[in-house]
Amino acid sequence: MNRHVIAMICRKLFATLPLIALVLTSIDADAKGRPRVLVLRTEGTAISDKTRVKLTKQLLRAARRYKRYVSIASRQDLVEEMFAFECTEPGVECLAKIGKKYRANRVVYSEVVRTRAGVLNWSMRVVIVDPKKPSASRVAQSTQQVLASVNAAKEAARKGLVVMIGPVDLPHEQAVRPGSLIIRLVGGGVALVYANRQLLGRTSVSGLRKKLAPGRYKVRVVRAGFQEWSLVLDIKSGAITSEMVELMPTAKVAKSVKPGAAAKPVLSRWWFWPAVAGGVAVVGAVIWAVTRSDDDQSNGVVGFSIDSADAHKDPIFVAP
Repeated sequence: MNRHVIAMICRKLFATLPLIALVLTSIDADAKGRPRVLVLRTEGTAISDKTRVKLTKQLLRAARRYKRYVSIASRQDLVEEMFAFECTEPGVECLAKIGKKYRANRVVYSEVVRTRAGVLNWSMRVVIVDPKKPSASRVAQSTQQVLASVNAAKEAARKGLVVMIGPVDLPHEQAVRPGSLIIRLVGGGVALVYANRQLLGRTSVSGLRKKLAPGRYKVRVVRAGFQEWSLVLDIKSGAITSEMVELMPTAKVAKSVKPGAAAKPVLSRWWFWPAVAGGVAVVGAVIWAVTRSDDDQSNGVVGFSIDSADAHKDPIFVAP
């Protein structure tokens, strides 16, 4: 055999391996009673085999978003599937026979065609299978999506299926279980507990327990005369987050100053300048008293005697 032929077969095989893996992982949901959707491999001579496989994978992934259906992929190319039923074209009856082989209720057929303008169109149609009478099967819906590039295949597949099948099932909202936050103080006492600026309540002897929605919170514990305690905590759904908090007393201040009030300078005090004036006056008076002249002062008369008892006999004190 020519080595070029062997190389081409190997490339084709490796290109289809991802699709084979998707087929092997397909879920058989007969037990669940959900209808089955068969996604045939995308056809088209305008694109390579590798691109066809990629488009088929995107179409299958988009189909699996519909949880009310079970989406499966064909195990071989459409030409091989048609050969088993001696079909000459992918008509409704032929596609219904292929769908019956896979026990599918619907068949998704797609083909990429290049227009004269060079634009790639991805044509799709859905066939509703009548397992008892394939000839009675019908085309439910068809659509055509412009394929700007292979990278846009995901969006094109999604839009095409929305047109043919309908909107994707809305996911059921799951009930979110709240988490619990427990704050206890060392030694007990009462303190205010905040979570993201929201007051949760006051602690008691047994602490404080509150339920919070899952998320990240900045928890603060505030008590008068003590330093504020804060910590960022992650509250998880259904879990309990507990913290033992020890508050440290604040340093004592000698004199309390009202917040925002600045100390007045001495020069602006009302008593400062009168006190200065009074001090200057006192100093001036002292200097004047010390330095003034004694010339105008008169001398008095002083008498002396030996015995104070005989002072009356002294002629100085006798009246003339």
